[in-house]
Amino acid sequence: MIRLEHLDKRFGDRVVLRDLSLDVSGGEFAILFGPSGAGKTLLLSILAGLELPTAGRVILKGCDMARVPPERRSVTMVFQRHALFPHLTVFENVAFSLRARGLHGLVVKRRVGELLTLTGLEACAGLKPDVLSGGQCQRVAFARALASDAELILFDEPLNSLDRTLKAGLMAELKRLHRVKRFTALYVTHSCEEALALGDKVYQLENGCVKRVCLPHELFDRDDGRGPAK
Repeated sequence: MIRLEHLDKRFGDRVVLRDLSLDVSGGEFAILFGPSGAGKTLLLSILAGLELPTAGRVILKGCDMARVPPERRSVTMVFQRHALFPHLTVFENVAFSLRARGLHGLVVKRRVGELLTLTGLEACAGLKPDVLSGGQCQRVAFARALASDAELILFDEPLNSLDRTLKAGLMAELKRLHRVKRFTALYVTHSCEEALALGDKVYQLENGCVKRVCLPHELFDRDDGRGPAK
């Protein structure tokens, strides 16, 4: 589904991504794990078409997309701050991408209804974001991403600002949605807990490079054999 080959990104003399390569299979929930400044969010922006790489190839389903604009990519993004339209109801927020694709009437009503049921938001359909909890807003963001029917969903630390209890509930919700819809996901986090709960595979980034590819539980193994990583 995703293949990045020898990707570089420079801003002037500053190299942010260097010779980065990775592969993500269709239907996989892959984690981009690492500290702030490792290049995780920039990598998502390149996949979404919001940034152009300096060098290298961005291949989505066999096609080189490195110079293809965002609107021509089957990619959507869920941000840390859910970025809902404050003047629209939950229903209209979820319906937005459907209407943008030229769908109307009963088709939109049925599709949005399915997604609100899937995310447990049926009772919130007529409400606006300012009266919702943080967890409800993030579930609306999940539903809106699913409504796009994008083949790849990018998650930029979507649970980072939530408290521990709410985060645990939404991790379970997101895992359930992935089991049902089987979308391909690339999820940015610096949390071992999120990587362990959500990921099929982990790409550990450091200084703009892929330092390690592992299974989520292997994040707790030190490279030097001295026990669990801190």
